[in-house]
Amino acid sequence: MTGPSPIAPLVDAPAAAAFITDYDGTLAPIVEDPTQARPLPAALDALRELVPHLAVVAVVSGRPARFLRDHVPIAGLERIGVYGLERIVGDEVVTDPRARPYADAVVLAGDEVEARWPGLPVERKGTLSFTVHWRTRPDAAPPAGALEQLASAHGLRLLPGRMAAEVRVPVPVDKGTVVRALLDEQRVRAAAVAGDDTGDRAAFAALARRAVEQPGFAGLRIAVRSGEAPAALLDEADLVVDGPPGLATLLREVAEALKRPG
Repeated sequence: MTGPSPIAPLVDAPAAAAFITDYDGTLAPIVEDPTQARPLPAALDALRELVPHLAVVAVVSGRPARFLRDHVPIAGLERIGVYGLERIVGDEVVTDPRARPYADAVVLAGDEVEARWPGLPVERKGTLSFTVHWRTRPDAAPPAGALEQLASAHGLRLLPGRMAAEVRVPVPVDKGTVVRALLDEQRVRAAAVAGDDTGDRAAFAALARRAVEQPGFAGLRIAVRSGEAPAALLDEADLVVDGPPGLATLLREVAEALKRPG
């Protein structure tokens, strides 16, 4: 390998650096039953080692924050769920108050999806959102536009994903707004973002904007490759790793580099 290591900006000044990662397909392999998705132990061990060194270490996901708290139990790690609508503070879930007026609409929309597509799993995320999955039933996927129409009828927003789609409250947050907020909180000079799906493109875009707005800022966009990874995400990445094992290896590389003197 020639040239500077892509992780150099993180390890050269760790107290002013951040590492932000997605959960599903990034820390945890994609599985047929989403309730059973678990991070690779090697990734958890490496994240745990990063926390004392970096200014920010965070998991940002569409999962509920409570799920992240339970399955990524690392002290000092930021865990932000439902694309920024929930955050673990202390050991409690704090919800964006702007989401509260839509609670009844989310429940009713979820009920309607279950009635119209009874063979599809509906993953409820409290009263903020739910995800409709058809990975195990691709033949039963809702017709194009049907979920978007349903979401709109209830005053909600649709977020497409891989073999799934999320219906959520129309509060203007996404992984990009979360990344910007995290970087603002610590005013870091270098940051890496890792992700594997369409929703992570907003986080990539946030790093690109920060590099323009903040002179000297170094951003590292890490795409986690799979057979389903969007081509646009791979094209926008500064670094591509092969699946969650590849990300776990990279995290270990960063942790080991931070241990080396000088």
